[in-house]
Amino acid sequence: MPSTALTGIVLRMQVHLTLKRSGAEYVYAIPVWYRITTIAIAAILTLSTVVAGGTGVFGAIIIGIVIIAALYEERWTFNTISRTIRGRIGLVFAAKGPSIGFDDVERLRLDVFAKGQLDQSALPPADRMPRGSQARIIVDTKGGDSFMVDSVPFGRRAELERTARALAEVVNAPLEGSSG
Repeated sequence: MPSTALTGIVLRMQVHLTLKRSGAEYVYAIPVWYRITTIAIAAILTLSTVVAGGTGVFGAIIIGIVIIAALYEERWTFNTISRTIRGRIGLVFAAKGPSIGFDDVERLRLDVFAKGQLDQSALPPADRMPRGSQARIIVDTKGGDSFMVDSVPFGRRAELERTARALAEVVNAPLEGSSG
């Protein structure tokens, strides 16, 4: 989403996770189109570099960043057969994350973070939420650990709430903080 800053125009790109069902698994992850697009961009940049006879340091850095972006993985798998939630975050070949049993989940929580506000217990009304505020899905375990599954701009809260409801139903855990 483009926005104006003092130093000029700043472009913001956010890739939102999507929930897909595959057999006994519900996969909440970076969409496939993102990986395909970044691989295509990396291939075009690399091919252009070869045809042009090379690139400078800056060009090599840009190609490296695009390749790393193509290899980034953020994935939460909710398996209804093994009754586990498995998170993988990082580069595909080195991604790590928690593994949580459905029985260890106390609740899922739809949390709101109001940017610039010290007291997060008294949030402003939705129409006065500061720009940059976030809505988040959090899994709280019976052992006291909390895992943030996703975080989106506050304006996308309704969409995130639909996802949180679906995940809470899969895990058979209560959803706290929803509007309905």
